[in-house]
Order: sequence, then C-alpha cells, then structure tokens
Amino acid sequence: MRRVTAHKGAGAATMPMVGGMLRKRPISSTQRVPVRKRPKTALERHLMTLGIVLGLGMSVGGIGYWAISSGWIGYLADLASQRFVAASAEAGYALSSLEVEGRKETPKEDVMLALGALKGDAILDIDLEAARQRIVDLPWVTEAVVERRLPGALRVTLTEAEPLALWQKQGIFYLVSRTGDVLAVKDVARFGKLPVIVGDAAPQKAGELFTMLALEPNLQQRVTAAVLVGNRRWNLRLDNGVDVKLPELAADAAWMRLATLERQHRLLDKDISVIDLRQDDKLIVRQAHPAVAEDAEGAKKKSDQTAPAGKAAPEEQPILTPAATPLSTSVDKNNAT
Repeated sequence: MRRVTAHKGAGAATMPMVGGMLRKRPISSTQRVPVRKRPKTALERHLMTLGIVLGLGMSVGGIGYWAISSGWIGYLADLASQRFVAASAEAGYALSSLEVEGRKETPKEDVMLALGALKGDAILDIDLEAARQRIVDLPWVTEAVVERRLPGALRVTLTEAEPLALWQKQGIFYLVSRTGDVLAVKDVARFGKLPVIVGDAAPQKAGELFTMLALEPNLQQRVTAAVLVGNRRWNLRLDNGVDVKLPELAADAAWMRLATLERQHRLLDKDISVIDLRQDDKLIVRQAHPAVAEDAEGAKKKSDQTAPAGKAAPEEQPILTPAATPLSTSVDKNNAT
C-alpha cells in the first residue's frame, strides 16, 4: 500500500489512502473544533461604540468634576489672570490719570477712594461696576459712569443732587434734593438761603410743591418756608411774614390767582398777616394790625364829615374780605392748621 504525503510547510499532516482515496482521520472527543463567529450587526456595532464613548466621557467628566470641586480649575484660572494683569501693568497698562466731570460738591479725593485704586495699579484689574456703585453711594452723587481709557486713564462722569430746601425736623435741619432725597451733608449752614420745609413727608412732596411755585418765579422768590399740613396741603411763609394757605386741590390755580392779585393790586404790600386761598370763590385775609386799621378808618370818617362842600372824599374799592376768624400758620410746628 502506497502512502501519499502532503507537504504544506513545516507542519504538514499525513493522511493514509485506502483504495486510492484519502481516508479521513477520526476526530478525537478532546480535540477543539474551531467555531466561526457570527458577524455583528450594525446596531450592535453602534451600541458598542456608544458604550465606549460614554465610558470615556464619564471618566473625563469625573476627572473634571474632581478638578472643579477641589478648586484646581479656579486656582489655575486665577493664577493665569493674575499673571496676565501683572504683565499688562509692566507693559504700561497702569493707572496714571483720573478725569472727573460733573463734580461740584464731591471732593476728588472721595472719588479716588471710592474707585479703590491707586496710581500705578493695573488698570485692567479695576472692577468698573463695583467702583461705579461705590461712587453712587457718595452723599452728593445720584448717577455715575466709569470708563476705562487705555492705556492708563480712568474717566468718571458724575451727576450730583440739586439742593432744593432745608428740612426742619425736631429742631435739626437736613438738606433735601429735588428728588426728595435727604443728603448726608453735615455742614448745611452754607445753604441757609434755601427755603425751609416742615412735615414728616415734606421731603417727598417738596419737588411737586416747588415745581408749582416755579409757575410764578417772581412770587416764588419770596417764599421762605412751607409747612405740609396733614400730608395733604401746604401753608407758605413769605419774606414779609405773610402766611399763604393753599388748597388741597387745584393749588396751582390758587397760586397763580395770588400772583395776579399781587401784580394788579400789590396785595402783599397791604397790612395783612394771612391770605387764605382754600376757597375758589373768595379770598379771605387776616389784618396784621386790626386796631391800627380801625383808628385809621375812624380818622377817615371824621375827615369825610369835615370835607369842604362840593368835594367828595375819595372812595376806595375794597379788594379784601376781612376774615371772620383768626387764621395763622407756623413753620415750627408740624400740626399747623
């Protein structure tokens, strides 16, 4: 019997031939038969890729979370920012000048302190919004704009309060602005020429009052004080000591009516102490010296009786109605009537 040997490399196998046919060698029970794997579907491949990506993402995210929670990210960011600011200051971006506009009452030193920066500080390190808020907190400042002018200048534009009146409360005077704010100013003596207002809510209502008084500028200049009565209406004190009672409603019309009477009849030159404008259809006044007026009236009647024949005494047209009851105001009491 002839054997056929098949050579395939160094590890060739030899199989016996029977009747000219190759005989298949029986497979042992312990021999491992290779099994061909089933190819993965597209869905399985995508899911596997997604799992790998998610795993990597969770790993990176965990590292990032640790870095943030431990403060390393913030520390590195602050360190980089500090080095950048320091480098910019060395390169010439340092505060060298300060320009302030709109300043009348606010000292420039107070503005500098509110900025929180000194000459030579890195200009990029100045927090403009925080500086603006500190400047607005100054007594006179109502609005402020802070601008950075590179390489080394800061520009501050201020809007200061406009003094309107002195508010008298319990014997102490406070300076009040046109917007009704009480200014934290210690030295109010230099504002002694401003009108005095009295009343708990007088600062908040003073703006409307003085806007109305401005309708008659000449008469407004003679107002020295104003008392808010019952938080409803005003009593005015003029420079000649005359008190003017304004109505609660249509006070502007009453004020202009008083100005017209003053222009036409020189009303404030009369011997009166109170002018009551609270009624639309009449003007009520109180004489300042009624006894003197009565003596003058008696002397006038006597001269009329002794006047020469054919010559009538001059007749005066009354323009005032004497008050039936005394009327008075006071700028020293909040419960004035």
